[in-house]
Amino acid sequence: MLRFFRLLRSAPMAARRTIMLAGGSADHGDTVYARAARDFGRQVAGEGWVLRTGGGAGLSIMGAASDGALEAGGRVEGVILRKFWALRHRGLHAMKAYSTFALRKEALIRGAAAAVVFPGGYGTLDELGDLLTLRQTRLIHIPIVLVNVARYYAAFLDWDRHAERRGFLYGGRLFHVASTPAHAIRILRNLLER
Repeated sequence: MLRFFRLLRSAPMAARRTIMLAGGSADHGDTVYARAARDFGRQVAGEGWVLRTGGGAGLSIMGAASDGALEAGGRVEGVILRKFWALRHRGLHAMKAYSTFALRKEALIRGAAAAVVFPGGYGTLDELGDLLTLRQTRLIHIPIVLVNVARYYAAFLDWDRHAERRGFLYGGRLFHVASTPAHAIRILRNLLER
């Protein structure tokens, strides 16, 4: 674990901008979601940022984003649950495993300059919930970008507006919404250059 974080500290300043990506681990094949994730990974690498994912492989969101970044010459780090070590992406620059989801999420977030959330299932929703709760309680201050590929998060955005109107949410809008990978990169570039 110390070696992993020493690598982050010793990286050049530009490479220290680590973008955490949360997204589905299921491999559904060459879908609009996997293509968007691969494109996002390429663009992250093009910005000179480090991509940190959950360490998944294949045409999952994590795997496609990692492959896109690697194809573009970027650095990719993985943080995986030990239970899934055998399913890890084997081409990443660094890979660490943790025994619990809580420890894994902490490692994913620690030191990240921003968090980007792609479509996914319960695990992705759990990561999004933690990110938003940490941001709402001001335990983290990093920007959070929800990538609403093919309107995947339309129902969540409706719920968010409904919950805010009913007084269950506070602190204003805690995240940004992007419709495409390029839009997400523009948002990140603007926020990280401040």
